[in-house]
Order: sequence, then C-alpha cells, then structure tokens
Amino acid sequence: MNKQPPSIKRCAIYTRKSSEEGLEQSFNSLDAQREACESYITSQQHEGWSILPNQYNDGGFSGGNTERPALQQLINDIKKGKIDVVIVYKVDRLSRSLADFVKIIDLFDQHEVSFASITQQFNTSSSMGRLTLNVLLSFAQFEREVTSERIRDKIAASKKRGMWMGGVVPLGYDVIEKKLVVNNNEAKIVKHIYERYIKLGTVRKLKEELDAEGYLSKQRDKDQCRGGGKPFSRGALYALLKNPLYIGKVAHQGKLFEGQHGAILDADLWNQAQSLLNENRQHNQSRNSAKDPSLFAGLIVDDNDNPMSPSHTRKGNIRYRYYVSQAVLQYREADAGSVLRISANKIEGPVIKRLMQWLQMPDKLLNAFSHLNLSAKKQTTIIQNAKKAVKNWDELSPANKIACLKIIIKKIQVGYESIDITLSRTGIFQYLLNTESDNETSNNENIDDEFTLSIPTKLKRCGHETKLIIADEYVSDSNPTTTLAIQNALKKALIWNQALTTGEVSNMAQLAKQENVTQRYIAHLIKLAFLAPDIMEAIMKGNIPPRLALDRLKKGIPLDWKEQRLEFGFTL
Repeated sequence: MNKQPPSIKRCAIYTRKSSEEGLEQSFNSLDAQREACESYITSQQHEGWSILPNQYNDGGFSGGNTERPALQQLINDIKKGKIDVVIVYKVDRLSRSLADFVKIIDLFDQHEVSFASITQQFNTSSSMGRLTLNVLLSFAQFEREVTSERIRDKIAASKKRGMWMGGVVPLGYDVIEKKLVVNNNEAKIVKHIYERYIKLGTVRKLKEELDAEGYLSKQRDKDQCRGGGKPFSRGALYALLKNPLYIGKVAHQGKLFEGQHGAILDADLWNQAQSLLNENRQHNQSRNSAKDPSLFAGLIVDDNDNPMSPSHTRKGNIRYRYYVSQAVLQYREADAGSVLRISANKIEGPVIKRLMQWLQMPDKLLNAFSHLNLSAKKQTTIIQNAKKAVKNWDELSPANKIACLKIIIKKIQVGYESIDITLSRTGIFQYLLNTESDNETSNNENIDDEFTLSIPTKLKRCGHETKLIIADEYVSDSNPTTTLAIQNALKKALIWNQALTTGEVSNMAQLAKQENVTQRYIAHLIKLAFLAPDIMEAIMKGNIPPRLALDRLKKGIPLDWKEQRLEFGFTL
C-alpha cells in the first residue's frame, strides 16, 4: 500500500528589525533572518512545507504595535487564504506586545494558519507547540507583573525617604542632578497664587485674575512630556493648590513624608488653602447633587418596612449611589429586611422601566380607574397623556422626575422575592389629567386607593455578600452599570494598555499618577484590553449579555478568546 504524500503547506517568512541601521548593507539582519527561516523550512519538506516567494520584511519598525506595512500585507494574505504557515526567527519579531501577539495568534487560528519560531523550537501546527506558546505567553505576563511590582516597591521606598521620583517638574522648582531645587522667581509666583486664592475664595475668580494679569504656566523644555508658557487651566490650578511638594513634603498613598527638597510655602498658608479647597468641594457636591439625585428618597423601604436612605461612596472621581436600610445605619441589623443595601442605579432603572411599561398598557391603565365609569373622552385623554409622559420622561429635570414619582408612588418595597411598587390611583389620575384634585376619585371611599406592580427578584450569594438579582426583562436598557460603565472601562483599558506597550509611560505607577487613580484600579481595568475583538465591538454597540458584568470582568478574564466567548455568553 503506497503512503499518501503530505499535503503542501505554503510557508510565509516574516522578518523585522527595529532600526534602519545596517539595512543598506548587501547582507543585513533581515537577510540573515530569512536565510535561517528558509533552512528550517527546507528541513520540514517531508511535512510538505514549501517556501512562498513573497517577502514580508519590516525594516525600521518597532514591534510595540502592529502598524507595520509588511505585517499588514501578511495579515491580508492570510485572510485571502494564501498562507498555511508563518515562520519567524524569534517570537518577538512578530510582536513585542503580549496583547497584540494574542490577537495575531487568534487571527492565525481563525484562518487555520500555523505559527513557528525557529530559534525557540515550537510551532502551533502541533499540540505540543501550542502548549509551549501558552507557557511562553504566561511567563511573559508573569515577568511583566513582577517587574511592575519591583518598580512599585522601589518607588514606594524612595518616596518614604522623601525622594522626588520624576515626572513633570512643578512650577517653582528646577531639576538639578535628578533633585528638585527651588527656582526663586517661580517660587514668588507660587506664593502669590496661594495668597490670591485664599483672598478671592474660588479657583474661578483666581483664574480670571491670573489671566488678566498675564500669568503663564511653567515654560518647559522640549523634551518634557507637556508644553508650557500658557494661561493656567482650572485643573492645573487645582493641582498646584493641592501639591504638598510646596511645603517640602512627598505624597505617597495618602501619606506625607518629609522631602529632600526645599519648601516654598509655610505650613499655615498651605493649610489655609487646603481648608478652603475642602470647604468649596463640599459646597459644590451639595450644590451639584441635583444633577444626580436619589429619585426614590423617602419612598423606598426594605421588606421589614425600614426606610432605605440614600448613601454614596467615591472611588477616584466616580460617585456610586446606594439605598441603605435605616436598621443597618442605626446598628439594628437584627431588625433589617432581607436586602440591607442596594445600588441606586440597579433599582432605579428597573422600577422606572416597570412603571413606563405599565403606562403603555391601555387596558391595565384604564382598569385602575374602572370604578370611576369614565367617559370615552376622558379615557382617551388618559391613554394619550400616559404615552406623552413615557415619551417625555428622559427629558424631565431630576427635580421634576422626583416630583412626579412622589405623586404617583406611595412606597417601593425591596424584598428577596420581589420589588413591590405601591401606586396611588388618585395620584396617577391627577398626574395624567394635570389636575390637583378630582371629585370622581375622592367620592369613591369604598375603593382602595393603592395597588401594586411587582418585579420578580431573587437573592444570590456572591462571595462574602448577598446580591439581589432582578429579572432580566426589567433590567434597564440604559443602566450605566451594564452599558456606559463597561464601555468607559474598556476605553480606558485600551488607552492605558497602548500607553504602556508603546512606552508613552514607563510603568503603571507613572500611569496611575498621570490619571489620578490607584495602581490597583488600573490593574483591574487594564485586563479588558485583552478581550476578543468581537466582544469589544459588542460592548461598544451596547450588546452586552447579562454575564458580562463589570465586577466579573475586573476579577480576571481567560486569555483564550474562545473561553471568553463561552464564559460571557457569546454565541460561538
């Protein structure tokens, strides 16, 4: 019996060199890489391997991104089905970015293209080769994380010793031998800014005065990451007014350490500015709270009838709102209902959605007033006004929304089996007919004024806490927890990953300082940059399955894109 000859496998050789140095030579680095790859392919002729004549050479291109002409041509030819195997001299010739490498390999898998590195003795045409590649990627990720931890620990130790760890040089200082030295001319400007802020009382007035008097930000060298010599922005003034470097301190993780540089301000002047900043911040929070109010304040209770009061926490610049049982706030947890605390976004969306759905059901809407024997004209008016109320709801101001809810809702009770919305017939009647009172409703004392709409729920144990799960059909389509928050997190992750992989920032600590967030927050979010492209596309379009929750994403995601799709509920 004759043995079948192996099928022909068309092999493309990809070469890359970061710099253009030496490329003018008759035999350069790209030629050496190609020659070695050709020899390897020749050794695999018994497997049917054959060299394609097309040359994919990127000379003078970094491996930190995929914006390389030869690589793009290679990818296009793969998509057209012209290639079976891609050969490189070393893995880093294809990419130095772990995220890009994973995406490229996934593209190869989609088009059934194998990948081989001749100096690292593996190729993905075999199961052992795929295992070796996964191990290699895991170690690359491990090395990056260990390096980040080392750098973070070094920065922490240095700051505790009062050392300035680089970055944009603040107004009032110059850098000499990597140390901050007071610039006397600029120091006078810094002191003037603090004194005028304390006198004027607000950053807005301070900026107006500084602009009128022609004050400009620090003129920076061309190699600095930012320019200078421009009018102060409000953000720059806030940063300047909060900078503890000016009293000879170095900040790290919320603590101040004695610095190795000279102070520009005395402690009293700096403390006065901080007190005024805090006072203005509290005033602004209370003044602006109407933009993001708690719609159900005074209406919501737990299933033991304890009022649930509005509360909030902050992480960075983001404000998270909650409703918390008064039994918990008053240390009477034994008297609390089954739900101690619930996210405001999580309950407000479903309750409003349930109410809006009901208002668009004419038969059920009119059934609430069946005892009134309304005329056909008045019934038509109620139905039409209900439709208008639903259509115009999103355009109402927060204050008007609260006023409407207080008219039509008597109570919202949160329990482990349901959220029960107790409505007032009288309130709804008055709201839809735009009247304060009506004899038709007040003369029916035998009719119960209250009736209830319910939303099915169940309690689910999640780690150390219990969460309330709301039936999918009532989850708000515009819930920021499931759409906008995930979309914003993905955008941040992609931007941060790009900054780290291209060298725009040297480490996560510098990135955290630049973004004014913690390194832990960046570490949680940046994982989203490794999602499959189709999952990213679905997120940006708002097509988010229930399993794709932001809290779940932060805990970690599989590197394998097929596993991601399975885990997060995408159809393969």
